Amino acid sequence: MSTYRIAHRYAGALMLLTSESKKPEAIAADLMTLKTAIAASRDLRMLLVSPIIRADKKQQILAEIFKKKIGNLVRGYLLEIVAKGRERYLPDMLTQYFELRDDQMGIVRVSVSTSVDFSPKQRKELEKQLEQFTKKKVSIVFSLDTSLKGGFVARVGDTVLDGSIRRQLELLKTRMYEGGLKN
Repeated sequence: MSTYRIAHRYAGALMLLTSESKKPEAIAADLMTLKTAIAASRDLRMLLVSPIIRADKKQQILAEIFKKKIGNLVRGYLLEIVAKGRERYLPDMLTQYFELRDDQMGIVRVSVSTSVDFSPKQRKELEKQLEQFTKKKVSIVFSLDTSLKGGFVARVGDTVLDGSIRRQLELLKTRMYEGGLKN
């Protein structure tokens, strides 16, 4: 079975578990804590994929690490994943979970690369325009890209919205060639 299918199946089960809970936001916060910890710690990632360390030892280590950081429900889910031998897929499961959760909540994640920092007013205006474009609530992650000479590039799923100066100049050049303004 593919990594995507395994991660998607477990993320779906986790969504069901979360929706049946009385505190879905607390569970989502615990899952984000877990996801952040895995992303930040090479040792933790190595523990998850190590074929040498037995499952019971992994469970013991993970239970100790997350004893006071995450709730019982998420900790139990984590230990069950390890018991089933699926811990190597945990980062993908968590990514899939948050994608499913965003979809359920009508949120789309957008990454925006800019040549300079946008002001709060510019950020709000871009957010408003992207919400009109996607017809969903957007969650934007901004990053600086020094290769851009001006403007921005937004990625919404598979769609790229290129408002960079470089792209505008390319379009102008193409229009000039098509319009008979060739040199």
